[in-house]
Amino acid sequence: MGAGVVALYVLVLWIPGLALGALAGLRGWTLAAAAPLLTYAVAGLFGPLFAALGIAWSPMSAGLLLVVLCAVGVLGRYLLRQRLGPPEPAGPPTWSLAAHAGVAAGLAWIVVVGGTVIWSGLGQLNAIPQDWDAAFHANGIRWIADTGDSSLTGMAKVNWYAADVEVFYPNAYHLVAAVVLRMTGADIPTVLNAHTVLLPGMGALTIVALVHRFRGRALLAVTAAGCSIAITSFYDMLWRGPLLPFVTGAVLMPLAAVLLVDVLDTAGWRQVGKGLLFGAGLLAMIALNPATLFTAAIFTFPALVQRWAGRPRLLLREPLVVLAAGAVAALMSLPQVLGSIGSASGEPVHDWPAELTQSEAFGELLGLAHDGLRPQWWLVLVAAIGLAALGRLADLRWIFASGFAFGTLFVLAASSDEPWVNAITRPWWNDQWRLVGMCVVPIAVLGGHGLAELQRHAATRIRTLADKVGAGPPALAGTASTAVATALVVVLFVVATDQLYLGRNVARMRLAAPDGPVVSSLEADAMRVLATLVPPDQRVMNDRGDGSVWMYALAGVHPVAGFYNFSGVDEDALLLNERFNRYPVDRSVRAAVARLNVTYVMLGRGFVRTDWRRAPGLLGLEDAPWLQTVYRNRDAVIYRIRARPA
Repeated sequence: MGAGVVALYVLVLWIPGLALGALAGLRGWTLAAAAPLLTYAVAGLFGPLFAALGIAWSPMSAGLLLVVLCAVGVLGRYLLRQRLGPPEPAGPPTWSLAAHAGVAAGLAWIVVVGGTVIWSGLGQLNAIPQDWDAAFHANGIRWIADTGDSSLTGMAKVNWYAADVEVFYPNAYHLVAAVVLRMTGADIPTVLNAHTVLLPGMGALTIVALVHRFRGRALLAVTAAGCSIAITSFYDMLWRGPLLPFVTGAVLMPLAAVLLVDVLDTAGWRQVGKGLLFGAGLLAMIALNPATLFTAAIFTFPALVQRWAGRPRLLLREPLVVLAAGAVAALMSLPQVLGSIGSASGEPVHDWPAELTQSEAFGELLGLAHDGLRPQWWLVLVAAIGLAALGRLADLRWIFASGFAFGTLFVLAASSDEPWVNAITRPWWNDQWRLVGMCVVPIAVLGGHGLAELQRHAATRIRTLADKVGAGPPALAGTASTAVATALVVVLFVVATDQLYLGRNVARMRLAAPDGPVVSSLEADAMRVLATLVPPDQRVMNDRGDGSVWMYALAGVHPVAGFYNFSGVDEDALLLNERFNRYPVDRSVRAAVARLNVTYVMLGRGFVRTDWRRAPGLLGLEDAPWLQTVYRNRDAVIYRIRARPA
């Protein structure tokens, strides 16, 4: 079942984007990498539109939408060819066919290794992620699948259900996941984890497309992709949180540079089409997580600086093109932009307390040793070699500046609580874990470049030795030298890093979804029992701090507390959280229970934070005569409220 859900997720993510991207003129590695981004763009654009038109989001409506979009694309492509003629022939290929095949083979192995880290760490695909964000995403996916509500405020209704409260959250990730959920009939954790398994490979594919577009060597593409799945700080974003839409946006973010350069390198009216593609890509990023847009801007800006510094005459035209493309993106993503602005203005600046000194933060960054882990010395070594040979990175030299910017933000967030630091890191919630995760792509490219340089030097030495001993025809000796040097460098690196730090990264992912303490399998069993007891129009009283907030995602039962967050929630829910145990003697409590239509209570054993305790209003229920125990296991209990007092 698990492998089938993963396979279907691949089809749902790639097929729409491949079809639309091909019709829009994308080809090769850019098309392959951008396909999920374009799929999310379609969801981000049409999900809110469907909600406004009263169309339910479902596999059927999404499928019909894809058919219509493809038909429009075919017609538009035909009309453009009639008016403008066939497109100009492409320039000389960056890589040979053999190089493409080699990259594809290497990437396939990297995808398997990255997926193995996730799956092995989870243990099983239906494991329940235990940290904070997972419950919100799980409930949101089920809400869209159950109701067809694809609005930008709909899925938050599981927790913020008061009639006068609307909480914005971009939902492209959840819309696609809801289609997978409906098509497979799998449980929510399986759908969440099936997508998570794809993320390392998706990021590796994006790096291949980035290197190819900026005319890097084929070997650099493979080695950089391999380094990207070895860096532990990437997986830290997938057990802590897990930050699923954020990481999805992060792994696709480098495509902003790829698509923007496509726009700038295209002439005439065809630039309009490439501009629309770029706008669609930015729409997808903000529809996944608004922070992705800020990340993409920081990542891409050095590429423009390098481009314009080398050819100053481009400054006469290209900045206007970039602004126009940005305006297109802003127009396409207007609902998300307005929602993000409103959400940001209504939330206080968040401050994760600084836990490190500047020297400690700098040391963790240089050693790839965040959270006190041992340094990843082999990655540090090859990245240092890549940095020393930065001049040979050619069109990708700018990536060091991107990494420097992200690294600086990480050091600031990790070591300072100054208001100005909180302000500039606000798009990433002042979260050092997210910011060090943003360093993965630049470090991976520098590390891959270091390996490619080692291979180049080794090939030269082997070729020189072959010439001295007369090993054969020069062409054959050159090919053999390259192959031997490549195998030598890659194999030694894989062996030295113990399969790209596989064991270390699996151990980190094991933090994601053990059996409890927040939601254990026994608590999940209790939630399924609830589904047999509670009518659809009732809510279940629960503790906002324990794993019972998962009851809607796992069993379709609506809780009083649908997420761990207290801000902006229903006043009746807050009242019951404080005073539910005064039900027999407090008329206001009984009135709130009646308004929320509560008959059952569920309490779980574990809490989402180790320092959290049982809510005041839920203390002392064990022997309450006004409650009847209807189900109990080691980790959970379900009560039924007896006949209500007058």
